[in-house]
Amino acid sequence: MSDQRRVVVASPRTHRARRLGGTVSERSWSLAHDLDEQTELGAVYVRTLIRAQLRAALATLTVVAVVIIGLPLLLVLLPALSRSRVYGIPVSWLGLALCIQPIWIAAAARHLRQAERIERDFARLVDRS
Repeated sequence: MSDQRRVVVASPRTHRARRLGGTVSERSWSLAHDLDEQTELGAVYVRTLIRAQLRAALATLTVVAVVIIGLPLLLVLLPALSRSRVYGIPVSWLGLALCIQPIWIAAAARHLRQAERIERDFARLVDRS
């Protein structure tokens, strides 16, 4: 056998690695440190955050696209609807004012709540580590 000394290899995040000691920076691991140092683990967490934000944006984009495509398609498929009027106002204008605008507002509010929740969860994760 060789006279080499055995070395314990452990993740800096494990209890055993902290107990074994080392420098102060090795003992006090945090996700914030990984993010600041741009380590591979920090990059994984950032990619996860970006993917969550992208999913929320794509969901909002889908709602907006359906509305933008839906109203003109509805007016093309039902030409009588585009010619009809209520109190002298074209139904298409009423649809824009009374149906589309509330959908925009709801989609924007929902997207804002989702984005803030995603960021809040990520900040909690960083603070907890």
